[in-house]
Amino acid sequence: MKQEELDERYSIVEKLVRLFKFERFIHLAVTGISLVILLVAISLMIYNKEAGKAELSLMFGSSGLITYTGGRLLRMWDQALKIIVTGKM
Repeated sequence: MKQEELDERYSIVEKLVRLFKFERFIHLAVTGISLVILLVAISLMIYNKEAGKAELSLMFGSSGLITYTGGRLLRMWDQALKIIVTGKM
């Protein structure tokens, strides 16, 4: 890949990040708050000895709420890297 092509892709990602700055901030804030609420809720359940295997697997398992929420926080960066590497959205 030529440097000019890489610079062009980087410029596209930079423009997209700047264009959607407010939406990204709101999305990250809401998702971050959701993650904190989930962590507090599961901590209280564990502290009060109300969390069984089913509750813990629903929260922390591979398809659990905390795993999903954490993954959503990193989605934008995954898409940005995909644009830079492949040149496709």
